[in-house]
Amino acid sequence: MKIDYLWHSEFLVNIKNKSGENVKILSDSWLSDFVAWDMMARNPRIKINYNKLQNIDAIFLSHSHLDHIDPYTLIEIYEKLEKKPDILLAETLAFLIPIFNKYLNNPNIIIIETEKVIHYKWIEITWLLYKNNFITNEDDVMTLFIENDEEILYTDVDTEPGSNFEALEFIYAKFTSKKFKNVVYMATRNELEWNLKLLDAKNIKERQKLDTEYRQYRKEEIEWEYAKFSEDEINCFYEIPNLVKIFVWQWIVFPREIDDGFYSLNTMKLEQLKPIEEKYAKKYNYKLNFLCFEWWQSYIIENSEITNKWQIDFLNYLDLINVVQNLNIDNYRKLKFSPLVNESRDIKKQKEIILDLINNRFFPYALANLEMPLKDIILESEEKKYSIKVRYWTKENFETIYYVFDFGKLKFEKENLKNDYFNEDYWANDLEDFYNWTQELYSNFLHKLDENKGYRLWTYLGSNFLNNDLLYKKFDFHFARAKNKESINEYVLNFYK
Repeated sequence: MKIDYLWHSEFLVNIKNKSGENVKILSDSWLSDFVAWDMMARNPRIKINYNKLQNIDAIFLSHSHLDHIDPYTLIEIYEKLEKKPDILLAETLAFLIPIFNKYLNNPNIIIIETEKVIHYKWIEITWLLYKNNFITNEDDVMTLFIENDEEILYTDVDTEPGSNFEALEFIYAKFTSKKFKNVVYMATRNELEWNLKLLDAKNIKERQKLDTEYRQYRKEEIEWEYAKFSEDEINCFYEIPNLVKIFVWQWIVFPREIDDGFYSLNTMKLEQLKPIEEKYAKKYNYKLNFLCFEWWQSYIIENSEITNKWQIDFLNYLDLINVVQNLNIDNYRKLKFSPLVNESRDIKKQKEIILDLINNRFFPYALANLEMPLKDIILESEEKKYSIKVRYWTKENFETIYYVFDFGKLKFEKENLKNDYFNEDYWANDLEDFYNWTQELYSNFLHKLDENKGYRLWTYLGSNFLNNDLLYKKFDFHFARAKNKESINEYVLNFYK
């Protein structure tokens, strides 16, 4: 098979069908310079030469994050390519079909169901959605298998099976369903959370300590990736002949337009993870190949080896800042304590929105959430209550309201707390923006958060399925901007002003 790696989780796979024809499938679609909700940038930035690309048979859309479903890229693809690609749409995203029909002019959409096989242009495609017993913002991530009679590719997209034994058994069953000559597992890696911790360190000594802790944590996590099979007596796909594990890098960064010094503050790179994986695979007697994909490269993979590679011919522009790790750089994130959009608004309207949001959306979720039960938090607190602090207006002139629930109330109510007790705190403008689709869960990259507090309301608003109506508004907003040729670059950079 041939794989054009477009960085992040995006790649174009060419695989032959039974007639010997190449079927081209693009896995996810974020090719823009920026991602709207995270307010972050792509590295490297690329531009497609559509005259050389010519055609794509289908685009697989895995889940509802804008670094995977990119309205700006999709509008461009459907305007530039003469033959319009089919959309292979995860069943968890079916609520977005009206938007695709509206802005992409009724494309052919094939709904894909988890653990079901479809025959598409004489190749087999199967999808797998991991079943979790806890709520995450990746509950809707659909992973992908593509196969013919001789080779199979699996991508975990934006998640990993971890200790999900049901998923591990399914992957094993797929990899052993035929006598494949080529078994490719594309494993996604993302170190953003700890890169942000390095940026937020108070000094260089603390940063170095965090980096050491993380490297130890990752070693233990990687060892468990191989040890778990023997300890839990489940079928191990790492024993399968002709298996190659390919690491791809989800690299979202702060815009270089702000400060390119941030690029030096990274913890582990792919080429540093690879030997650790090799070490523990060898320790547990697994003989497989490991590869790290590089940017701007087309790869031919045969018998679990790269037999040829070259620069992708349909890219006519690549803008890359190569990371040089330097923990001693005197550079720190400086976040202001203010709403992301610091402006005066209609407080009366905001109060109605936020009280409705807390009582009619968040409150039922918080009561039913068995991971962090609201009742347990209250029982264990000295105050015997749960308080959400909201500041209305601007950072220069604001009014504070505490929304409080305790066992003497039927819902959250406004209460005057003179001791400033709160479990989580927000600016009203940020909550309103989240509700009105211009912020999202990872907009908190630009917020000053108290690391000792739990931001449950914000996390709830970013939970899939519970807020599909908000997701719909957000996608409609950005598809409309893209259709009107409004720039995603301008949209994101405006927040940094």
